[in-house]
Amino acid sequence: MGQTQSPPRIDRHGVSRPIIPPPKPVVTGTDKISKLWLPIAVFAVLWADLVRELSSQWEAREQYAYGWFVPVFALALLWRRRNGCPPASQPRPSFAVNGIVLALVLALLPLRVIYEINPDWPLLSWIYTAMVVVVTLYAFYLAGGWPWVRNFAFPVALILVAVAWPWRIEKALTQGLMKVVAALTVEALDWFGIPAMRKGNLIELGTGVVGVDEACSGIRSFQSGVMAALVMGEFYRLRIWARLGMLGCGLSLAFVLNVARTFLLSWQANDHGIGEVSKWHDPAGLSITVLCFFGLWCIAGLMRSKWSVHPAPASLPIGGRVPSVFLWGVGCWAVCILALNEWWYRAHEIKESGAYRWSASFPTNNPTFARLELSDKVRRNLRQDAGEAATWQEDQGAKWTAFFFRWNPGPVSSIISARQHRPDICLPAAGLRQVADGGVNYFEAGGLSLPFREYTYRSSGATLQVFFCQWEDGTEHQAGMWGSSLADRVRAAVVGRRHLGQQSLEMVLSGYETLSQAEQSLARQLPSIIRRDRS
Repeated sequence: MGQTQSPPRIDRHGVSRPIIPPPKPVVTGTDKISKLWLPIAVFAVLWADLVRELSSQWEAREQYAYGWFVPVFALALLWRRRNGCPPASQPRPSFAVNGIVLALVLALLPLRVIYEINPDWPLLSWIYTAMVVVVTLYAFYLAGGWPWVRNFAFPVALILVAVAWPWRIEKALTQGLMKVVAALTVEALDWFGIPAMRKGNLIELGTGVVGVDEACSGIRSFQSGVMAALVMGEFYRLRIWARLGMLGCGLSLAFVLNVARTFLLSWQANDHGIGEVSKWHDPAGLSITVLCFFGLWCIAGLMRSKWSVHPAPASLPIGGRVPSVFLWGVGCWAVCILALNEWWYRAHEIKESGAYRWSASFPTNNPTFARLELSDKVRRNLRQDAGEAATWQEDQGAKWTAFFFRWNPGPVSSIISARQHRPDICLPAAGLRQVADGGVNYFEAGGLSLPFREYTYRSSGATLQVFFCQWEDGTEHQAGMWGSSLADRVRAAVVGRRHLGQQSLEMVLSGYETLSQAEQSLARQLPSIIRRDRS
């Protein structure tokens, strides 16, 4: 059937005249820039700052390095979602919804100030990122209603896979995967006639010890596999159950490839010496990441023919309804947040002349003193500016091992590196089992009261008493493990502490039957080890 035409208009003289529709408004390039792209660009300031904050984790922690790709994939999938975009509906936001969104937008300021010096706080990272996602989805709601929110929700929320996991969950998963990988590798080596023994997360060979550290534990492959599976499932518009299958394939493939990588490193270490591990470490890690990604790509391609959803060939009309006022408001508020955040910390910056600092001077005159050399891999992980490790004997043969590291004032990544070096993170990876946590005890040395966290570990029948002190420049009174509790993190932001130097001293004492005996010995020896330096 032909297109229905409107009846002609009859003028006052009885003459039939056709109805001429009004001309459509012409959208020029200048209009697109001022009404569409400029508000979006200003709103993007909020996202650019979020990515900058999250990138401190991607830079400092190897297992989150895949996060650099997530914003790129999210933008590509967001643009791809334009195809098949459903018709826009007329949004009717209630007063309560508008109030909640306004509260979220205003709350970004205090959270951003706290986030500035706590980028390693997973809870805050998740809350802040989720708030940015919600505010962005509300902009899509104003533009096209709930159909547009459902259509663009996945690409917007994809950034959540690049946020660091809560520490307890990550630690449990990391330690568990490291033990499983080490055990399976030892079994595989035994099948090939290579004698090996697992000690915690270490694989003992005839030529040395291969460590299954965090980057090799499967946690990096696990998380990057999740990201790749989600991206591929969205790219091919797979159905929900097919995407769940992709997740299962991604996790399984990442784990199998990681075991193969650890086996390869152990094989090379057994045949050519332990030095081959550092040579093959990075190429093997890159290889399993690439293989996992392309393997999932092939699986998604096979699923596409049967289990993908084909959207209608519609497209998002550029120049349609754009919530310009909301985008401008949030974008300008994001600029104000950045300015106020910088002003706050610059106004409260602690000058170097008032910073309390100290260093450790180990007893080199002790006949049993010996320095411990740190591998290049350990130095890369710690990223310390200065440090020393040594071992010696005290008190009738009791063995002391000490680690002192210093991070100078600088970028936020140094704070993350300093807070990562803790006994409860490092020692279990070496096969030690924690049996007690004695809390914080203060020891007087160098005119300062140094807070040491006390632990008791066991390894191969031996008992180790561990004392760990984490210190930040700027004050002579500290609570120990500064920045680890909610109150300390908020307090640090309130007083405007940023870009402070950090240092840690870890003392591992063996040969003492009780923690009390080790405390008494440490209290006697510590004043000769600590050297105070107040600028």
